[in-house]
Amino acid sequence: MRRIVLIVVAEIALLVFGVVAFAQQPTSAGGEQPNQPPAAPSQRYTLKASDVLGLTFRYTPDFNHDTIVLADGFAQLKGLPNAVHIQGMTVQEAQREIVKAYATILKDPDVTVTLKDFEKPYFVVSGSVKNPGKFDYRDYTTVMQAVAIAGGFDNSAKHSQILLMRRYSNDLVQVTMVDVRQVMKGKDLNKDLEVRPGDTIFAPKSAFSKFAPFIPSSSLGMYQH
Repeated sequence: MRRIVLIVVAEIALLVFGVVAFAQQPTSAGGEQPNQPPAAPSQRYTLKASDVLGLTFRYTPDFNHDTIVLADGFAQLKGLPNAVHIQGMTVQEAQREIVKAYATILKDPDVTVTLKDFEKPYFVVSGSVKNPGKFDYRDYTTVMQAVAIAGGFDNSAKHSQILLMRRYSNDLVQVTMVDVRQVMKGKDLNKDLEVRPGDTIFAPKSAFSKFAPFIPSSSLGMYQH
């Protein structure tokens, strides 16, 4: 049975993230947060598509301009024939690449690069909720709060196996199974884990919901979800 659960979790992780590997960390009996994988070497913001950079040239202000990171990760720079790939870099790393590019046409370019607009922190709620989607992360948020922002569970949700998915790298995602049944009753609130920017909460369908359409409506009152 455990093998079947692991296979299902793996398939969901692959579906949502498109990753080739993941780590499953079930919630402990006491509801404590499981040990976290090692953090990435740098937690600084890295550039993404649609981010806007401002370039200021100390000695050649005619080159001052804003540029946007395109969908392919490149940014077109004023006065240069070729775009520069900067997606995935920190602002400091991008500045070094931009200075290197301008060194081909300017002598000792002095360029300051600033991040003017960027992708706002967010989380995703999907599966058996009323309004699945991508939501702005504004402050401390728990799994149940995230579900509430998504309109709450629909009638088919399996409350005992909510998945909290957290990406640590391009090929590593931690999947934590959260049982929120007691939380919904105002009990065991320590099981209501914190959601972080970039997390995905997935609410699977319950086994009962698959058979409900075939059960006479007069009998539905006999069952508890």
